[in-house]
Amino acid sequence: MLNKRNLPHDNKDMIAYAAGLFDGEGNINYAQYNCRNSNGKTYKKWNVGMEIAMTDLECIKNFYDIVKVGTIHFKGKAKGSMNRKDQWRWRCSHRKAYYLANLFLPYSVSKRKKLYAIINHYQFILPKRLLGEKFNFLNTKT
Repeated sequence: MLNKRNLPHDNKDMIAYAAGLFDGEGNINYAQYNCRNSNGKTYKKWNVGMEIAMTDLECIKNFYDIVKVGTIHFKGKAKGSMNRKDQWRWRCSHRKAYYLANLFLPYSVSKRKKLYAIINHYQFILPKRLLGEKFNFLNTKT
């Protein structure tokens, strides 16, 4: 996990700016869906991620410089879509999304519920499942 020395910025105003930009322009993916492995067995998989899509690369780059996690990707316009601009996307997932959810929570308004969902996933759901697998608390067969 990210340590205190890796904090993205000591200035809380910059973190508040990044949280506000994400609150207005960002997207949170928090969903569970079914996957199949090579044997054909179905299992549950979590998709935990945060994303911002914008046409201005400088704005995305400034956001990245503040949070210091995630990746920036280019997504061009679709074929046949006239009058549209190319998009730049910043994205992070899993533990990095958990880190940013904790960082953005005090400043969030519209995405607060989903940020809480990410935090609860890593603080409560995941540890309970891992303990159950390690010590067979949930799978007691007699």
